[in-house]
Formats: sequence, structure tokens, C-alpha cells
Amino acid sequence: MIKISPLKALRPGKGIFDLMISDQVNGKGHKNEQLSFEDIINLFGCALDDQPAIYIYEVRGDAGVMRGVWATIDLSETAAEAIKRHEETVSSKVELLKADRRSKTTEKSPILLVHKKDKALDALIDYVVRTRKPLATEWSQMGHFLYQVLEEEVIEKFVHQFKAIEAVYLADGHHRLEAACSLQKNIPQQISSLFVSADVISIAPFHRIVSATDISWPILMEKLGQYYYISKIPNNKPYKPDQKNRLGLCFQGEWYQLDLNKAWGSLSVKPDTVILQEMILSEVLGIHQPKEDERLTCFPDCKWPQFLSQLSNDTRAIGFSLFAMTADAFIAAAEKAEFLPPKSTWIAPKVPQGFMASSPVAITAKGEQLRMN
Repeated sequence: MIKISPLKALRPGKGIFDLMISDQVNGKGHKNEQLSFEDIINLFGCALDDQPAIYIYEVRGDAGVMRGVWATIDLSETAAEAIKRHEETVSSKVELLKADRRSKTTEKSPILLVHKKDKALDALIDYVVRTRKPLATEWSQMGHFLYQVLEEEVIEKFVHQFKAIEAVYLADGHHRLEAACSLQKNIPQQISSLFVSADVISIAPFHRIVSATDISWPILMEKLGQYYYISKIPNNKPYKPDQKNRLGLCFQGEWYQLDLNKAWGSLSVKPDTVILQEMILSEVLGIHQPKEDERLTCFPDCKWPQFLSQLSNDTRAIGFSLFAMTADAFIAAAEKAEFLPPKSTWIAPKVPQGFMASSPVAITAKGEQLRMN
């Protein structure tokens, strides 16, 4: 059972939008990058929708329309095992986030939770979108919209429907959730959450670069050959795998296709990120702690050009390109409590920072507005 509640949403104005979003779209960084989100909203001030509400989030893009439900999840009334996780956390980061939750009332963005397709919930979402216009916000020009649900009877229908959902799967926000769950032992906690159906999400891979390697070509081929068939890519074209159990490899500027040897049938059921981490990154290249090893850099598929650029600028680097996990494989791993290596999935929708902030109180401006040059 998942227990949700309405929340009070902050309404960042045009000044915050211009500072946080516009320069990012233009590929520039603003002069106040050192400021946190909390610093920025304190400088500008931020209005609050004082009446608690549930919201339907909608993003429109080239891939179509994605929708989800934005609410808080009540951790005191939701069983811990109902929220399935797939990634380990770093204790030092969790402690910092616990301190943040103790001292700050603002949640700058929701965690992302995936649920299996639910026709009744889909019908409720469709009803909300059909019966009202989205709120007017600056983010609309980027394709991000919010539909507000204030009617108590409709809110209760959402609450009732989520109670019928047995489990949700954490896609983004492992450290924030862990911090909230830890504090839950002493003080009841709620955490801002965006719930999206598994048939709506988009999953892309993270590609990997290992820098400063000293391994020779013969030794690398010998090690990889224990698990993979290795073939040269025609015309040395940068290669993205087109199926599971297949990797791309770039070594000394040359591209290869790696296909898992059929003799390793026991490995074939594992996610590619797990095979890569256990059999190659750890066993061959000595990267045993991928969260902490500075030699390992991960690039989401949307940053493929940057991935290729770094490979071309580092002659000692080894690059691995991966195929995306399916939503079913992501859910299966979470249900089996199989923790994946960090940066195993890049899951959309990605909510712009500041667009879906929440707080029990309005934020009063405490300084002059930042100058935009």
C-alpha cells in the first residue's frame, strides 16, 4: 500500500526561471552558480499555493507526452518494502541530506517513483487533464506543465487508488529517500514524489570511460575474450549496441563490438551494467568501488558527443558503450533486490530544478534581486 497526501507547491517566478533555466538552454552558466536553490529563492522570494493539492505533471517533447502524479508519500503509513530500490547509497551523502531535511523546509524537486501500469490511475489522470487548463508558468515554454487538483473528492480518489498499488520502484532520489527513512525512526516524514507509469518512462543507458589505464592491448583482449566474442567495427565508426548482452569498446581510438559468449549463459540474464562492472571494470581494470573511483566517468546517452570528445582527448582511456535496460528489466531487478552499479539507468522524465519545489511556508525575499548580464 502506498499512502500519498497533497502538498503545498512553491511558485518560482520569472526571475528564478531566467536564472536557473534560460542560461542552461543556451549552454551558458550564470555568474551565481555557487548559489544553492535555497539561496536563489531566498533572494527572489517565492509564492506558495497555500491550499494543499495533488498535481498532474506533463512534459511534451519529441518523444510524445509523458504524465505523472506529483504528491507527497507518507513514509509513516507506507511499508518500507513497498518502495523498491535498485542502488546502494553513500552514507556520508545521506548524512548531509539528513542535516538538510532537519534545517530546511523546502524540497526543491521530487524523487521519481515508477509504478506498474494502472488503468484506473490512468483514467484519473486523463480526467484531470481533460477538465482544466494547466497552470500558467514560465516553464510552459519548455514543454513542462502542471494541472492542479484541489477538489477533495478527486484527491480522495487518487489517495484510494494509490493504496491499491502494492509497490513502487525508485528511479531517482536514493539518497534523499534514505535520509528521510532514517529520520522517520524519530519524526514522521513525508517526501515529495513524482509517480510515473512504467509504460510511460523512457530509459537510456550511461556509457563509461576509464581513464589513466596502463593495460596493454594483448592483455585486455585476453581478459575480454574470456567472456566476449570481439569483432572490429567497419570504418571504425563509434558504436552503440543494439541489443542486450552486447557492448561497444573503444581502445586506443579503435572501436570494437563485444558479444557475450554463449558459454556464459548464467551471465546473460544479468543486466549489462552488472556484467561490465563485475567481469571487466572490477576484475580486469581494478575499479572495485565505482561510486568513489575517480578513474571512472559515466555519460548519459544524451551526452554522446561529450563521451566521444573525452575519448579522443585521452589516449589512455577505454570507453564502453551500452544498450538501454527495458522498464521490465529495471522493475525485475528492483523486485529481486538486486542492486545495480551506479549510473545504470538514465530515466526520463527529468524535472527542471525549481519547477516542482514544495514547502509548508512561502519564502520571503531576503536580498536584492540578482543581476542578469
